[in-house]
Amino acid sequence: MKKFFCILLSIVATVYSVCYASIGNFQGNDGALSKIGLRHPVLFALWGGITYIALAFNIAIGFRKTKYKFYIALLAVSLIGMLLTICFDFDYSKHTEYILHCAGSLSFSAIMGITVFLLFLLCKSYILSGFCAAILIIDLVLLIIYKETALIELLPIFSGYIMLCIHNTKKEKKAIEIK
Repeated sequence: MKKFFCILLSIVATVYSVCYASIGNFQGNDGALSKIGLRHPVLFALWGGITYIALAFNIAIGFRKTKYKFYIALLAVSLIGMLLTICFDFDYSKHTEYILHCAGSLSFSAIMGITVFLLFLLCKSYILSGFCAAILIIDLVLLIIYKETALIELLPIFSGYIMLCIHNTKKEKKAIEIK
């Protein structure tokens, strides 16, 4: 049942994200998720909540397969980052709010990405670890080159949903005892 809920939650979050991002321009800086949030703060808050819940639930399910519990602290820090992102405007004329928004966005993204990467690494899912690392690096390079766009912002989130669903729905390999 948890596996089905992981997939369903990821699909709902993906559909909402696409609908939300379609309010703006997927490719231009004016279509960045935070800029859309200036015009539609309630929709932005819903996007942030749905995105956090989908990723956090999938991460929690994934880490339950391990003995590690540090992910709880990482998810708490990431939640604080998301709250800063949705509570403060991405408006440079409100300099303090702008800084808090950007700090929150950066901490949410970085901590969530690191948590997903560590999950795959600790579970010895080296292919998923490699994909995760590559996506995070590619996304950083694209952000530096093109600045914020909805496509660039959503790339690691959608990739995370897909990889976490793959990880959480794959069957466990059972060790064979040799006597």
